[in-house]
Amino acid sequence: MYTVFSENTRHTVTEAGVEFYARPFVHPKRKMNDHDFIYILQGEWEFGQNDERYTVKKDNVLILSAGNTHFGISPCAQNTKTMYFHVSSENDLTFPYEKEGCCIPSFTEASLNSNIKKYFSQIVNCKLSGKQKKADIFFELLLCELAERNDVSQSSIPNKINEIIQNNPEKFFSNEELAKKCNVSVKTAETHFKAVFGTTIHKHILNFKINEAMEYFRNFPHITSKEVAYNLGFYDEYHFSRSFRKITGKSPSEYRKDIP
Repeated sequence: MYTVFSENTRHTVTEAGVEFYARPFVHPKRKMNDHDFIYILQGEWEFGQNDERYTVKKDNVLILSAGNTHFGISPCAQNTKTMYFHVSSENDLTFPYEKEGCCIPSFTEASLNSNIKKYFSQIVNCKLSGKQKKADIFFELLLCELAERNDVSQSSIPNKINEIIQNNPEKFFSNEELAKKCNVSVKTAETHFKAVFGTTIHKHILNFKINEAMEYFRNFPHITSKEVAYNLGFYDEYHFSRSFRKITGKSPSEYRKDIP
């Protein structure tokens, strides 16, 4: 999910704070008139928003957008600590996919951008200190940082996923891992990938690996199936052979016999 923040509206931070949960706690189900921004300082929490779900950990930012139903899916981990603030939502919009404007996804991995945490903290501290104007200004700066961190257009997401797969032939990525690397939800990654490549991410990974395996067999006549399986990240030779036959209709040994 994406929130498009109006560039012609001055947003107002309406509430802020730091919260610590010594024991597991389930976030209440609710729909708010303001946006709810959450930064995880330590611990882990699983949230739902409409039909999407997010597992947020240390240095993750989650936006629970105004007008949408959000809720806790499971209790937070023991000793979870968060920063949060609420901000006005007049003229803002939410969409399942990216739109033009200051468009921010609900989930952001912020560990590689220290400014996100810095501005988030300044928003909270200024609001708590009664410095409303400064809190609102820092919010605009935070939006800029989030926009830059998530500067991946929807049309490029499938290509970015494909690039990650091709550059790491020794790994089997989960859809969750690939979505996180693109700073989008799993549902968004899967939907856009299938629209461009016509298949699921998992099937695409297998097809890529089997094509790589065939290249190994053609270029290195003496390489063993076990070595190929290891090079391409399969669990073992059996897992590789089963996947190879499923896609090519032949076992690795049968395929090698047919190579001129």
